[in-house]
Amino acid sequence: MLSNLPASWLIGLGALLCLVALYLIVKISRFLNNFFRPFKKGKSYLCRVSAISDGDTLTCYRMNLRRSETKLRFAYVDAPESSQAYGKESARLIKSMVYKKFIRVEITDVDRYGRCVGVIYRYRKSMNEEMVKRGAAWVYEEYIRDKKHLQYMMSLQNKARKQKKGLWKASRPMRPKEYRKLTK
Repeated sequence: MLSNLPASWLIGLGALLCLVALYLIVKISRFLNNFFRPFKKGKSYLCRVSAISDGDTLTCYRMNLRRSETKLRFAYVDAPESSQAYGKESARLIKSMVYKKFIRVEITDVDRYGRCVGVIYRYRKSMNEEMVKRGAAWVYEEYIRDKKHLQYMMSLQNKARKQKKGLWKASRPMRPKEYRKLTK
């Protein structure tokens, strides 16, 4: 059947088939790229927490077919390091609130270490705000762009400081940012 067609038609048909194959390869590669990327900036996901690294970092896996697992960093807060004063208590607090539980994560960014950064919710309650409210973390002022949100988070921190909750029980607590600089 194809042998009856002129050579120019065969060349055109071959070129058309190559374009269709190229189009399909591009579409399939985009789909697979999106499928294997576990979390995307600006999206919200349902996850189950599988591990707690410290007061502001946890590992969770998505509730999808692939069970994509990733490290998540809490947005807008900086908890004490594990080796720092109140570091273990901060990790224990977040573990008691979310470990082996379902959470909703709103991804806000990806940090320089490849960890997703986001706001973690449990029963519509922001765990990020809860950590600051209970005195288990500082507000990371440099990363909050919304002025109203910054004022709200700072008011939570100031209230915890006045009530001497958590890390504010110490006379002069050191910010984790400064602690990391000292230990390098």
